Amino acid sequence: MSSLQPIQALNLDSVQQQAFIKFFNTLPEKPPTTVRVFDRNDYYSVHGIDATTAAREVFSSISNIKRMGLEPNRLDYLVLSKGNFEILMRKLLLVRRYRVEIYVAEGSVKSADWVLKYKGSPGYLSQLEDVLGESLGGSDNNIPCLMAVNIKTDAVTNCRLLGVACVTAGDYQISVSEFTDDDLLTELETITVQMAPTECLVPIMENGDIKTLKKVMDRTNVTVTKLKKSEFSTEGLIQDLNRLLKFKNAQQQDANAFPETRRQLAMSSLAAAIKYIGLLADNTNFGRFKLSTMQAECFLHLDSAALSALNVLPELGDSSHSTARSLYGLLDRCRTQQGKRLLSQWLRQPLRDINLINERLDIVELLVNNSQLRLQLHDDHLRRIPDLQALTRKLTKKKANLHDCYRIYQGIERLPFLLKCLAEAEHSTVHSALTEPISELIEDLNKFQQMIEATVDMEAVARGDFLVKPSFDELLQSLNGQLNQFMVSAEKELHKAARDLSLEAGKTIKLENNPQNGFYFRVTLKEEHALRGNKKYTIIDAVKGGVRFKTSNLESLTDEYTQTKNVYEKEQDKVVAEIVGIAAGYSECLFSLSHILARLDVLVSFAVAAATAPYPYCRPKITESIDELIFKELRHPCLEVQEGISYIPNDVVFNRDSCVMQIVTGANMGGKSTWMRSCGVGVVLAHAGCMVPSEEAKVPLLRAVCARIGAQDAENMGQSTFMREMVETAAILRMATPDSLVLIDELGRGTSTYEGCGIAWAIAEELAMKCKCFCLFATHYHELTRLASQLPALVQNWHAQASVTDGNLLLLHRIRPGAAPQSLGLHVAKLADLPPSIIDYAEKKQAELETNLFEVESAVASSQETVDGMNLIVDFLKQCKEIQENIQSDEELLQNLVKLKLEILQSNNKYVQAVLK
Repeated sequence: MSSLQPIQALNLDSVQQQAFIKFFNTLPEKPPTTVRVFDRNDYYSVHGIDATTAAREVFSSISNIKRMGLEPNRLDYLVLSKGNFEILMRKLLLVRRYRVEIYVAEGSVKSADWVLKYKGSPGYLSQLEDVLGESLGGSDNNIPCLMAVNIKTDAVTNCRLLGVACVTAGDYQISVSEFTDDDLLTELETITVQMAPTECLVPIMENGDIKTLKKVMDRTNVTVTKLKKSEFSTEGLIQDLNRLLKFKNAQQQDANAFPETRRQLAMSSLAAAIKYIGLLADNTNFGRFKLSTMQAECFLHLDSAALSALNVLPELGDSSHSTARSLYGLLDRCRTQQGKRLLSQWLRQPLRDINLINERLDIVELLVNNSQLRLQLHDDHLRRIPDLQALTRKLTKKKANLHDCYRIYQGIERLPFLLKCLAEAEHSTVHSALTEPISELIEDLNKFQQMIEATVDMEAVARGDFLVKPSFDELLQSLNGQLNQFMVSAEKELHKAARDLSLEAGKTIKLENNPQNGFYFRVTLKEEHALRGNKKYTIIDAVKGGVRFKTSNLESLTDEYTQTKNVYEKEQDKVVAEIVGIAAGYSECLFSLSHILARLDVLVSFAVAAATAPYPYCRPKITESIDELIFKELRHPCLEVQEGISYIPNDVVFNRDSCVMQIVTGANMGGKSTWMRSCGVGVVLAHAGCMVPSEEAKVPLLRAVCARIGAQDAENMGQSTFMREMVETAAILRMATPDSLVLIDELGRGTSTYEGCGIAWAIAEELAMKCKCFCLFATHYHELTRLASQLPALVQNWHAQASVTDGNLLLLHRIRPGAAPQSLGLHVAKLADLPPSIIDYAEKKQAELETNLFEVESAVASSQETVDGMNLIVDFLKQCKEIQENIQSDEELLQNLVKLKLEILQSNNKYVQAVLK
């Protein structure tokens, strides 16, 4: 708690305060999403609007903010301890996705010059590693990925060509892609979800594409940074890549040999990313990066709406990973940090390769059925594996120490036992995918193990010290001998003092040593009387633990011991640097080992989640054919594990010959949305290679899962619930194909009843007849159930079963064939404890409205004006369709529709007036 206590005030006099305010006011303007922090050696300060931001993030209150200077030049400020500063950095960079600038004072206190020393952003944290070390974000966070996007629009065809580059410096990975996209940038959103960047660089653009791109990044919680177009210049890029890329032994040492470099727009994005994070400024990056092409088509398409609707990942900033909140939280039984990171990646990138999926399922099924193997791996072996990925990165950056090298040694030392455990399974897939590659890497790492055993003092490790063996170096051995001699001399002084004070050495009087006081004696407070009046001894302090004191001889020994130890540590640092340099040569093997162990960890995690579920999971049958999608007795995996929940399973059955769309009606809280989510989650789990919470599952290889579930607005993007609903539905219509699963819940609620029903009908018909995708379409518009009779070979009606007994509503949470017999909204209102008077009045008003509606419909149907009006509407819709087919741009389409509407209103005014009457 002490680290959270605010420091009261700046240690500056009035002159220094005024000088700082003058400097602060000369700083260039910045967006509110950039926070400036000033390093004052023992503490930090933030000023102006940044002080308010920091106070809210760290203290959840602005009461700690103070003011400096004199009127009219006053300036708000907040002082932060080192602990507060680290909390602020984590929240700003990893949760808020803000940028940070850290200024450091150079020169004397009175005439300090503030210099921008460090910069950080969500996609660029390497500079702040020097300031914060490993405290930034914790090791279980995903490694920051930086994305850069450049867009080129053809003025004639209005087609958008996108060049995308992603740089993950922590993994030494560069991936690029170049593709055409629609005006909603649907493909870009897919790649953004799969790659999970924290920041996106874009050139300053004057057209509307930047607004669309910003909306995509907002939906996926990615910070957008605008750069000058000159930053996207590819001049000198090939030379830069020649230094950064790792070439194979027989490969031509020229980046032009990579096919990716021929994609000019993607290369312009890559050039901007390389400059932004300064890869060339750190020579430890040279010869380490791998260049590849993004393979978005290899993974199941999931956009941000689907991720949110299915609760695949925890919300940004939620570190609880509660099983009730997300699919990741349910499945995260990983014992290694690299496993946790890979689990997140697998859930964002479910596979579309039947062989790779079945390989994962083979191993998961084995682990579910073999409880002994599963428990040995999960509870014993994997939990002893360190974060090899993070440790290896420290090696390559030359920031590792002897402790880090020893942790790697410990992890490798555990592998033979892990291999023996896997070998006992006698499973061909386990052997080829895990055992064999791990065995090969162990052979390569044998020399690493031998080096650590030859250089590290294992006896010191047992005491918690990480030292080089003195025998490894002649000078170290000599210095160590001197240190041991000083220790012997100090022990002699202990026995001499014990005799002098009539105390027992090692019991009533002890010799101790620490960096602050060096060698000293300590006696308990009970024995303090033996020191009284004795001038041979100098008392250091008297605390609860006893009285500490020393002699002049002991003080001399301390000086000599300290000097010798400093020389020893400097010489040892040289040896450690040499050891780390040699260890860095094994980085590629260690990265490969880390990835294989992460795969094993995630597969074990899948098995543990399935084996410990309240009811059995089954292995899904993955098919190349897209004729059927079947789940028998399907459950929602997150809900069934909640305390006090007795989950009622339901079937999902699609057959392309008889039904591709199910219109689902029924009471609120009847289980429609949960059933739909269960289906989507089941498909994601199957494609990720995990068993599913069902008695039987047959899942085709799908291209996409699209979902529009839940009612929520997006105030930060200026979108109402209805607008967001329409944007997400538009994306679904563009993406949906016969090999897609579409989940739509209560579409059209944010507008008038007839308009909403019309929109829902049109979209349902489009999905069933044109897209022909598997679709669950939940609605309260009972008129939509007529689609089943109009399209009997494509659409079926289903409903959430409920029973009304003695005026009381009983929700059965069973999904059954057929349309819901009645709307039960008033019964649900009763469950919500609305006053009886309101319920009674609502029933009367409902009857009245239904009667009036029938009379209006009868009267309108009999009038000639209505017939003419219907012809007018049909003609209008035909012209709308022609416009839609000939025009690609949404903006131009809207203009043409408005123009057509005005023309029809003016030329057919009498019919319009008749309808209005």
